[in-house]
Amino acid sequence: MTAFDPQAYLDAQITEPTVKRPPLPVGDYMAIIEDVKSRTWQGKTDPTKSGIAFDIPLVLEIPADVQTQLGLTTSTLKFTDSVMVDLTEGGMIDNGVGKNRRLRTYREACDMNKAGDIFSPRKMIGQTILVKIKHDLWEGEIVEKIAGVAKA
Repeated sequence: MTAFDPQAYLDAQITEPTVKRPPLPVGDYMAIIEDVKSRTWQGKTDPTKSGIAFDIPLVLEIPADVQTQLGLTTSTLKFTDSVMVDLTEGGMIDNGVGKNRRLRTYREACDMNKAGDIFSPRKMIGQTILVKIKHDLWEGEIVEKIAGVAKA
């Protein structure tokens, strides 16, 4: 058995181009929430603005006909969605009316948005939801975007 050396990849030479995967068709896909991670952010144009975001890695189930259409060799693809979190003056998640719309949609998709139920973002890990994929144009290329989530 040989020892794995990740540094060896820095000098590895390849001749094949890296090829972009064709975008998924616009539509709804079943997904499993793989994890929920928090991170802090700071404004690029206004560095005085900062906050918390939840990054939510999702594993999308790709139907067989789409796999064939796109030439995929796998039945799942990973995407990461980010949710900016509204906070109260005290630094807690703001549950006021109209606050944290994106977090609310995830909670509702996971059936975890009921009064009296104890919720934490990590409770969403492993939940199956429906994810809407749409297309945006960025620098002349079509890119996939998670446009919404709902109950599966």
